[in-house]
Amino acid sequence: MQRREFLRSSIGVLAIAAMATKSALAASVMEARKDATRRVLYVLGEFTQTDKAAMRSAVEAVGASSFNVLVLSFLQASAANGKLSLTYNGNEFSSFAQEVPAMLARLRSGFGARKRILLSMGGWASAPMFDAIRSFGVTGFVRQLTDEVIAPLGLDGIDLDAEPTQGGLDQWIGVQREYGSTLVEITNEYKRLHPTHIVTHAPISAVAADIYAKRTVLPGLKGSLLEATRRKRGNNIDWLNVQFYEGGVVEGGDIAGYYRKCLAWPLAEMREQTGITHPLSFLTPTFEPEAKQPLQFCQQTIAAINQRCADLHAGKVSGVTLWDYRQIASSIGDWSRGLETSLHS
Repeated sequence: MQRREFLRSSIGVLAIAAMATKSALAASVMEARKDATRRVLYVLGEFTQTDKAAMRSAVEAVGASSFNVLVLSFLQASAANGKLSLTYNGNEFSSFAQEVPAMLARLRSGFGARKRILLSMGGWASAPMFDAIRSFGVTGFVRQLTDEVIAPLGLDGIDLDAEPTQGGLDQWIGVQREYGSTLVEITNEYKRLHPTHIVTHAPISAVAADIYAKRTVLPGLKGSLLEATRRKRGNNIDWLNVQFYEGGVVEGGDIAGYYRKCLAWPLAEMREQTGITHPLSFLTPTFEPEAKQPLQFCQQTIAAINQRCADLHAGKVSGVTLWDYRQIASSIGDWSRGLETSLHS
């Protein structure tokens, strides 16, 4: 009798334990799914303010949101007398407030799930910067960047954004042709030095289609840009933040159709050459709220892309990017939750 009671009790305990384990596993899977999606937010100039209270406020607002990749914009570089000077929005890194590294550490790890913080290089009229890096030497630049910026601030990677000084699509393509090999060198050298870090590129939609999603041979490269950044397994570029605003606006407004025809399908055909096995995961649509792209527009676009590309077996949209924090500061919680829901639906 006692033995039967013991067995019944033991079985009950084991059943409860199994249920608890199952619940914990389910929660773990859900958390893994959540972390597998990218909610990327560009943050322009917040950490060069003289108002420390404003910086702390930005950290608390962004930290409490579910955006999990933050891109600090922008790094500039200039060369003179054989030396390369690195600045952030025109400010010397040495002029940063002493509290900035601690603020970034809190932003990264102080709000539950760890966030990743990248540094964007370039932006509008950035051709002279890439020219300075090329003249100075990419290897020396990456080491200087690491010593002066990446390591002291504890950053997780870089975002490359080469843009022209003026003009239309011809000028955008021209910048890529001129500095495409430099972008490749920076990407590969940075990954060699920091194999666990993230490297992203941020082309406008037409550049993504003409340079990244085609086997376009650029000067100084034996093949296309993505062939030149390919590694044995995968690619040294982790994903593209494809801009669909301003210079990246799609004619007719059919972003989903453009995604299928000009981006996802061509990349699916180039898997072997590029090492990119899931094009929809590699491509990250990038929106600007103030460019008539409110939250509902972004959500509907993500759903439309997945629907239009479903038969390509190219994965699903697993990331979305916004430019920039100040445009959504008053409603960042609604934006982050809404985008996260769309990526999981």
